[in-house]
Amino acid sequence: MPPAPGHSPVRFVNVARDAGLTLRNVSGEVQKTTIDETVGNGICLYDVDDDGAIDIFIPNGSRGRPYPPGEAPRSALYRNKGGGAFEDITERAGVASIGYWAQGCVFGDYDDDGKIDLFLTGFGRYILYRGLGGGRFRDVTASSGLKSRGWSTGAAFGDYDGDGRLDLYVSHYVDYDASSPPLPGPGSLKNCFYKGAPVICGPGGLQPSIGRLFHNEGNGTFRDVTQGSGLVIRPTGYGLGVVWSDLDLDGDLDLFVANDTTPNWLYRNDGHGRFTEVGAMSGAAFTEEGRAQSGMGVDAGDYDNDGRPDLIVTNFSHDYSTLRHNDGGMMFTDVSIPSGIGLATMPTLGWGVGFLDYDNDGRQDLFIANGHVFPNIDDRHLGTTWKQHNQLFHNEGGGRFLEVTSQAGPAFEELHSARGAAFGDIDDDGDVDIVVNNIDEPPALLRNDGGNAAHWIGFRLFGARRNRNAVGARVTVSAGLLRQTREIHAGSSHNSSNDPRLLFGLGSSTRVDRVEIRWPLGRTQVLTDLPIDRYHIVHEPDKEAQ
Repeated sequence: MPPAPGHSPVRFVNVARDAGLTLRNVSGEVQKTTIDETVGNGICLYDVDDDGAIDIFIPNGSRGRPYPPGEAPRSALYRNKGGGAFEDITERAGVASIGYWAQGCVFGDYDDDGKIDLFLTGFGRYILYRGLGGGRFRDVTASSGLKSRGWSTGAAFGDYDGDGRLDLYVSHYVDYDASSPPLPGPGSLKNCFYKGAPVICGPGGLQPSIGRLFHNEGNGTFRDVTQGSGLVIRPTGYGLGVVWSDLDLDGDLDLFVANDTTPNWLYRNDGHGRFTEVGAMSGAAFTEEGRAQSGMGVDAGDYDNDGRPDLIVTNFSHDYSTLRHNDGGMMFTDVSIPSGIGLATMPTLGWGVGFLDYDNDGRQDLFIANGHVFPNIDDRHLGTTWKQHNQLFHNEGGGRFLEVTSQAGPAFEELHSARGAAFGDIDDDGDVDIVVNNIDEPPALLRNDGGNAAHWIGFRLFGARRNRNAVGARVTVSAGLLRQTREIHAGSSHNSSNDPRLLFGLGSSTRVDRVEIRWPLGRTQVLTDLPIDRYHIVHEPDKEAQ
């Protein structure tokens, strides 16, 4: 297909090897036989050493069999040295997590000391690394109050009760005993077959696990407040992707959880620490036909520039990734098919996902990381494959997307079984790059070449005294007839978290008329006469200091 009319061609090139991103993903055995080997890992982006460059943390998995001494896999933290090069600083940073089967990660300054912290999900326990500054961390899990014995997946920080401190929601998948997992074959669960072929068992037929909400107590500890918060406390959903977003624009953060093979959850926040699950009545739990899907990754973003965050959820193959338009009043419409997203995603199995304006035309496009969960599916000729192309969709305006995967450069010609994806301006050139974690392979770093042909403006926000990274803040940029709104999230996609900076493409505009920032606790700040084609550091006005 030709490039979408009216926008400059952009090419993505996988530069991971040249950049020094060499960590090979481990996700169980090469021949997958159990469900824990298929969910995969995320990617997290942040400038951990405060040198102005975005660094990359890559959580890694493990396997059921023990490793010989010194051979257990580890996670990796790569420092961005600039010039397209990274160095592995894992050991001195203290975040190797050797022997831990990690799944997801999220950066957030939970103790408001100005030093970024890191939270990991995985099997058997959580890990909380407290930032010491200078890209160094210390494991403080034991004293944090964060306790888990299950299988945790997606996680996101957000201040749900307006006390200025980052709370934490953690998705849990299945109540799983790795020592005696169900296996495909005669006498196995009915969910161990796909289109008549024996495959990895689950999640259907396995016991769902319960997600956890942790309140930040302000003294370096968290308290489990799941019971009594209004969140679902019965094991009825296989939780994966999660995102906090002010979906009804009432000034507090609502919570969306993508569930695998079960209805998604949408929790409306009353602003006082209580939630009501409104997924079914809001149109966010099912397709327009009333069918539950296999929710994997999720993102919230305003693709039609109406000021309301919309939702994208990735799903299983022979189904479609679901784009839900936010109609206002906490009501959503499934627009997957008319938007052009639905049919294009039917053959693939999606995981990591994000709204991003990859060509800076002022409209948010879509990226989806794809890969199947059944390695033997290639031999079965069932209309899909283990390794798949990732997909890129250009926002044409008017609620329509055009798939431009085949024109998006050599990175989109590669085949991987991809999982987590994170988005950020890795090389600080004013366009969004993409980092993807691949099952049993090194990661991919998709450098955006040409996305900065149009003008842009970016922001890095800092809270005054609490919530130092301004998680939950909304920024609206007005440039001529173009008006765009973005939120700062800490956790989304599949087991991942993005560059905390917000980047706005300006299309044909050559100046910005007005920037409005709604800080997390409700204060509004207006900025004008800002130069473009650069990032601006903005500090929340400190009313107490004044």
